[in-house]
Amino acid sequence: MESVTATALLRARLLEGTAALVAGAPGLGPCGREALAVLAELGASAVAVDLGLGGEPEEQESTIAAAVLDAATRAGDPRLLIVDAGSLLGAGADAAGALALSAALQATWCAVRAVAERCYIAPGTGGRIVLLAPRPGAGAHASAAAAGLENLARTLSIEWARYAVTAVVLVPGAHSTPGELAAICAYLGSPAGEYFSGCALELR
Repeated sequence: MESVTATALLRARLLEGTAALVAGAPGLGPCGREALAVLAELGASAVAVDLGLGGEPEEQESTIAAAVLDAATRAGDPRLLIVDAGSLLGAGADAAGALALSAALQATWCAVRAVAERCYIAPGTGGRIVLLAPRPGAGAHASAAAAGLENLARTLSIEWARYAVTAVVLVPGAHSTPGELAAICAYLGSPAGEYFSGCALELR
């Protein structure tokens, strides 16, 4: 499904006035790039955020926070964050499996916390978080990554509910296309999507 088909499923200009960030490995993966394109086609101000996987944890957290704040300034008060965690797991493929998994989940958490604390919680506006899990065939640790992301989404949906922050994980099926995933991300960023939080949407 290409972006033109995905946007045909949703009302034109559905996300007009919505600022969004799409974060992932530098350059994003196919799903992240398609999400970025679909959001823009639906009228959102969508900006990509490159998340580095290198360095010590504190250094990485600082670097990611700076990248997020810069992108948030360019997007203009984002209310939607999509993290292409599949691209992060792929970017760490050269590391040992467990290290690649840990790095991907750590980078995801750093991006989520930076956006939530600075853009959602501090101003009291709330916002949405969509975590894109790796597809099943994305390596030995794809299922573990999806489980970790689901746990994060469920935990945050409880911890940050009082701040009007919602969190959902989207788990692709083996044959899910980037366009299908992008369409669901756009739906979750729409007014109808605010009813979803703390759940895993699994595609078959």
